[in-house]
Amino acid sequence: MRDCSKECQRGAAPDRWLDGLDAMVAELHAGQRFCCSQTVLAIGMRRLGIDDPDLLRAMEGFCGGACDGACGALAGGAALMGLYLGKGTEREPRSETIRQYVKELTETFCAYWKGTTCESIVHGEAELRKRICPNVIAGAVEMVWSILGEHGLDLDRRRIDRMPRQ
Repeated sequence: MRDCSKECQRGAAPDRWLDGLDAMVAELHAGQRFCCSQTVLAIGMRRLGIDDPDLLRAMEGFCGGACDGACGALAGGAALMGLYLGKGTEREPRSETIRQYVKELTETFCAYWKGTTCESIVHGEAELRKRICPNVIAGAVEMVWSILGEHGLDLDRRRIDRMPRQ
């Protein structure tokens, strides 16, 4: 399904989750009819063992370029990075690196897909959207995991899982 598997992985070690990525995209995007942003986040949530429909509901605001045209898969990728690194409670510190990592994601995404908006990727063509969007979704997930992995994050645990309890 996806056509960016080698280029999207920026030299990261093999990841067993990528073996089932196309099937997860098909199940969530086509089967359960989640949009691009929801699908990217849902895949990350599965990996982290998170079951929270409210997070997926919140991602619907980024579907189909609804946020000033930004590709939902890219928005989902940024949200996925936030899920790994972001501040979620009063006691948690803000991530000092998330902006850098999201910038890396955006640059990698733009270089590969030649843009960051739905329009620049699928040019408003419904048939092209059906063919390309599953690849863009899988590519965004690969890019997120590659970037986080390159920076030494354990992709099977969130940052808060590693923080000492107070």
